[in-house]
Amino acid sequence: MTLEVGRDCEWTAIIGQVFHVLEFDRAGTIIRPGNKVKASSLFKPYGYLLVESPILNQPVRLPIVHRDDFLLAASVFDEPQWFEIIKEQELLVTYVPKRKLPKGMAGTSHALHYVITPRGTLVWDGLLRVQVNPDPKT
Repeated sequence: MTLEVGRDCEWTAIIGQVFHVLEFDRAGTIIRPGNKVKASSLFKPYGYLLVESPILNQPVRLPIVHRDDFLLAASVFDEPQWFEIIKEQELLVTYVPKRKLPKGMAGTSHALHYVITPRGTLVWDGLLRVQVNPDPKT
């Protein structure tokens, strides 16, 4: 069973944490011409990212709850030039909302921030120690 942010752990527990993106699940959401996003349900996230990090001991599903966050993820996985790049490098994501909502809920504004980095930029030793690799080529 894969853990899910918002269901198995609170959103507030991952604020500012950096995750390595493993997979993108569109969950039935489609993008129509003009970047019109049509979710499969009004009550479920647009999609999910399967991510890993040093703060969690297994991959988890990170729900994508904002249209713009979905479009950004889809642009990386749908555009051949970006998809080829992330096969060689790493796509990292962090959750940083403009404001925290009560009870650890996700905000409805754009809150996922992505970066493509050389492999090895984010490294961790064991489960709890995170550091930046000063020479990502090693």
